[in-house]
Amino acid sequence: MPHMRSWTSPPTRREITLLLFSLTIFVLSYNLEASLGIVGVHPQKLSSSYLSSIGLGTKDPGFDPDGRRPKEWRDKLEELIVGDWEWREGEVSGVARGASASGSGRTGMIYNFGWNKKARRSAQKEDRGVSLNAGVTVKDQFVKWGKEVPETSVVAHAPGYTVLDNVIAVNGTLFVVANDWTKVPKLGEIASSSLDPTKPPRVQDWHILTKNDAAEMFGPYAAKIHGTSWFALGSAESQDPYTLFSLFRTHASLSSSAPPISFTSSTGLHIIAPSSSSDSAPTSPSSIPAPLRLIFPQIPTFSSPHIPPGPNEDPKAHPPPRERAYTGIHPLLPKTVFPTLGVWYTEDWQDLADMHVPFLLERVVVADRGAAERGRVHWARLLSAESARAAELKKRAPGSEGEPAWAAPFVGLSAPEEWWTPVRAALLRYLGLSTSTTAGASGKGSSLWGLSKKQAAPKPVVSYISMDDAPADAGARLSHEDHERLVSGLRALERDGVLGEVHVLKGNGSVPAPEWEARMSAIARSTIVMGPYGFHLSDSIFMRSPLEAEHHASSPSSPNKKPSDAPAQPTPAPLLMEFFPQGTFVRDQEYAVRELGIDYIAWWGERKFSGSDLPDVSSSSAQGAQDTRVPIDVDAVLRTVREEAPRRAA
Repeated sequence: MPHMRSWTSPPTRREITLLLFSLTIFVLSYNLEASLGIVGVHPQKLSSSYLSSIGLGTKDPGFDPDGRRPKEWRDKLEELIVGDWEWREGEVSGVARGASASGSGRTGMIYNFGWNKKARRSAQKEDRGVSLNAGVTVKDQFVKWGKEVPETSVVAHAPGYTVLDNVIAVNGTLFVVANDWTKVPKLGEIASSSLDPTKPPRVQDWHILTKNDAAEMFGPYAAKIHGTSWFALGSAESQDPYTLFSLFRTHASLSSSAPPISFTSSTGLHIIAPSSSSDSAPTSPSSIPAPLRLIFPQIPTFSSPHIPPGPNEDPKAHPPPRERAYTGIHPLLPKTVFPTLGVWYTEDWQDLADMHVPFLLERVVVADRGAAERGRVHWARLLSAESARAAELKKRAPGSEGEPAWAAPFVGLSAPEEWWTPVRAALLRYLGLSTSTTAGASGKGSSLWGLSKKQAAPKPVVSYISMDDAPADAGARLSHEDHERLVSGLRALERDGVLGEVHVLKGNGSVPAPEWEARMSAIARSTIVMGPYGFHLSDSIFMRSPLEAEHHASSPSSPNKKPSDAPAQPTPAPLLMEFFPQGTFVRDQEYAVRELGIDYIAWWGERKFSGSDLPDVSSSSAQGAQDTRVPIDVDAVLRTVREEAPRRAA
């Protein structure tokens, strides 16, 4: 009798085989698209197959590598929104070959330059994106140097103010690469310790390596930071309004035709750094790239701390406003005169350090007050014997007359006389003022039809920079009685027609944008600027410089100059008058305006000093830091204004 199996009997081999086969078919069918993908079938091909017609393979296939849906899944609406374009591996989506994603030519932000195509003869003429002259691409940001690490070259140098090409930054340390260390200045003449500016830099601040050592330390690759970077080293306490002034003066030395710069290191070694031009012809300013970034490695963005919300406060509420760190520069000034300049602070510099990769800085202009002070005795450079100004500088022993530390590039480096003209012209254009040196206060010099018309003699403009309303510890100021009498006297001269305009400006330049614009407009048009001593007078460097007018008048290439023209009359110089307490004198403001050809008078009460008859420097740091009351003889000042203003506005 055959054995009968019950439903609880163990499965046979045939039953197990059928069960596994059925389960396999179910899993493969349920995950058909994934299963076909394993064997290399693209899911989008199912959309037109028999499987799609019976309801299989209809799962959304996702996106292609170019960010779009597969072609079979696109509809007219998607093509209208996204577009229909060809994409190739290694190129930017949505950008046609040979075109940029934003604008064209130099305004292009992204450029498909066709790296996998054979170079054409006209390839060099193509503009490859944002650039200073020939274009910078994404690939240009990557440097593969192998074992041939670029060597650092010294373009210009005065102690504390140096122009270097090919400086490497790694982990926050700046590296100078040179096989012959005698061809570069001592690091202590370039920079200072980040902890103590009176001492040379530490190894973690600046370091010098040979090319072989650099190759072993950095490896074969680096990222490149293109263009010119300005470094203002030092803390916020060491900065003042002349940081930008001295940096641009150092930068302007690149357009000088002076002989190579000569200096002596602290060890007594005589070094000659190369000038920017090997021949006698000056370098064209238009061929010198504009600075792209101003870096403050030791100054944070804000001086006040970030206060997180309390336990019972809304975390989404706007945090209380924070005070920006002091750099000596009004935030609007770099935006108006250097529109390509980005400002970096400690946080930005730390971002580079935290990446732990080498960055090759194409060109750096370094400003370090500590190094300038230590190298004060070596400020003198090889001066041209033909220059009258050079002869004057030769007569003075550098540092013996109390030059400020930022004056090192003015003594040690040469530059064209009109070096400051581009900066002032940019400010005037921003303010909507005429850049003509002969235009009146209104800035108008032509008729409605563009024809020249006879201009009435411009009325003199006087700006008095007052500290009367400033906080008690903001700096030196006149007594309230002298302040009121001086303002009343200037207003009376305005009513009498002696003066065309009188402006009473706030001493603190850190004012809102509209007030800053009005302040700078008044100073730029002023015949005389006056006020108690201190850095609040530093904006007087934007008064009209007669050196600019003299250069254009004497230039043989001037388009309006004829051979028979009589020599132009010298342009009268504006005047800065600075009030000091008896026995105190600081040279910063006098030195700055004298370098621009602007006249200067210092006052001690009723006594005035000018030209070579200046008092001895009594302090190099007392920029009116305390609540000092400066006594003046108001009547003597007003008499001088009455005498000087009309003559200087002629």
